[in-house]
Amino acid sequence: MVNSSKSKLKIVTSKKVTNINGTSNLDDIQITPPAHLMKNAQTIWRVLVPEIKKMGYLKRIDQPNLELYCTYYAMYLDAEDNLNNYGAYLTNRDGEPVQKSPQAIQLNDCVRNLKSLGYEMGFSFDAGLRQLTVSKPQQKKRESPLKEVNFGADV
Repeated sequence: MVNSSKSKLKIVTSKKVTNINGTSNLDDIQITPPAHLMKNAQTIWRVLVPEIKKMGYLKRIDQPNLELYCTYYAMYLDAEDNLNNYGAYLTNRDGEPVQKSPQAIQLNDCVRNLKSLGYEMGFSFDAGLRQLTVSKPQQKKRESPLKEVNFGADV
């Protein structure tokens, strides 16, 4: 069965959806950044994806969230630069702060979205700890008086 739409053509098989280029949503995230991302977001993509591949738990199905993460991070960097250049508040003629500047508002929005997306994708310290498994320490075997009987098994 072929499902045709204007933007993407997908081939539906019995077990999974395969894009026309042969990829599925369970494939690894692409290494090269998508062309539609801003230049800074593409740079961030090139830094993050090798680290993500080491962790191995994000797949192509997570790519839209990763694209958003990179975009918000690039916007965060721009807002930070503008904040340094123009300040956090708009002022009146007397130099008194009147309201938060657009770059301060953008910075807040970016931080909120980065935290949310990062948590969803496991980019937090807390999420990293959840990936670790702690094994139970081995306990010393106690000497048992039944060992002398020699039933052919460890007691």
